[in-house]
Amino acid sequence: MQNLIIDTPLGEVNFFVFGVTPAVSIHLDSVPLLPALPPGMSVQGCLGILLRVHCHETVEDLIFECRLQERKYSDHSFESGEHLIAHSWENEHSILMIGTEDEECLNARLPAQQQVYPDAVTSSVKGVSISLPELTKGSESSFHFITAWNNLPTPEEIACWFAVDYKHAELVRQVQGASK
Repeated sequence: MQNLIIDTPLGEVNFFVFGVTPAVSIHLDSVPLLPALPPGMSVQGCLGILLRVHCHETVEDLIFECRLQERKYSDHSFESGEHLIAHSWENEHSILMIGTEDEECLNARLPAQQQVYPDAVTSSVKGVSISLPELTKGSESSFHFITAWNNLPTPEEIACWFAVDYKHAELVRQVQGASK
């Protein structure tokens, strides 16, 4: 298992990959983001988490997941929209949201032989999870989570939702630019 831990106002969030074997190389990176938000909206923090997978052999049963480590929230809810699956947690001081692409968006950019199944992306009170498709020998794929948070009360609580609705190609460019 490979993991990356980030700190947020609602505690640590652990991003990890289950099922990693010598048949696969992974890179798990985080990069600060400045999301393009509607006028008048802002977020206190926003991070992109990018998983890049290179398969030396065909690989099945990889799971890319994030979980809140502590229960520092009083409320949570499932949030979704066109091409987005997300979950939010909040307490009296802060809101935290984590989002990723839905199955339709994933399948639009993955090769035909690597399509994800319905319900491959799930959300629960613990976090968000992506059950990756079978990845073929020699394939290179990438997947992401976007994390955004704000102090409460905020006049535009929906700002975190807009922040986590981040395009995958733009995140890849941000990570590549940060590594130069």
